[in-house]
Amino acid sequence: MLKNPDIDIAPSLLEGLRLVSTPTATAYLMSQGCNHAYAIGIPAQVLDQGQTMVGRARTLRFLPKREDLLKDQYSNVGDRPHRDAIESIQPGEVLVIDACGSFEAGVVGDMYTRRVQELGGQGIVIDGCVRDMSTIATIGLPLFCKGMHGSGINRALMSADFQQPISIGNTAVLPGDVLLGDADGVVVVPPHLVEGLVAYGIEHEVQERFTRLKLEEGHALHEAYPPNAELRPLYLEWRKSQPEYEQYPFAFANE
Repeated sequence: MLKNPDIDIAPSLLEGLRLVSTPTATAYLMSQGCNHAYAIGIPAQVLDQGQTMVGRARTLRFLPKREDLLKDQYSNVGDRPHRDAIESIQPGEVLVIDACGSFEAGVVGDMYTRRVQELGGQGIVIDGCVRDMSTIATIGLPLFCKGMHGSGINRALMSADFQQPISIGNTAVLPGDVLLGDADGVVVVPPHLVEGLVAYGIEHEVQERFTRLKLEEGHALHEAYPPNAELRPLYLEWRKSQPEYEQYPFAFANE
């Protein structure tokens, strides 16, 4: 079975990842050969202004409904992989659900969302739909999904297993991958690339903040994006005055 190497990621590194946008992460991962890291068509449905979701993947997989198998599954409330997956969530994880991209049923509702939050989950990502959206929106847990449907799981789907490799938005997700989500969508980060992404990504975000200032001052794109030889020394000096980034070393070459 495909699986990630057993890599511990320091909490401080995951916090640093919150400072990196999904467009920046996507660009970095492409530079590392990961051309399918961005989950296509799974937008943020519940996310506070400026909020970023970060957490390691707890995966759950659904299959299209097959009536003979579904009957057995629903004859015993304890034999439902989707409930087992939720109850197994560890603090800091994101529940990532392969629901076949289906628009025909909601696989998560109010109660499941509350339970994920209570267990310390950092968010839910679904290649499929939810229901109870008006209530879910009041819970405050980040949610990324394709849309909404009024009915529950057993109208069209059945849960198959959890903590196995899955696919969301044409992107592979393995248990333990790192999910990064913001207003631009969701990116799947292999654990061994997190440290490099944080180093590159934070430097990129800081530099873009400087570039915005220079564009507002009237500099042309070819001067400020990225800073040219004239602006580069000014950037390096300005960078030192940004206290929220003091703990992160300069990542770009030729400083």
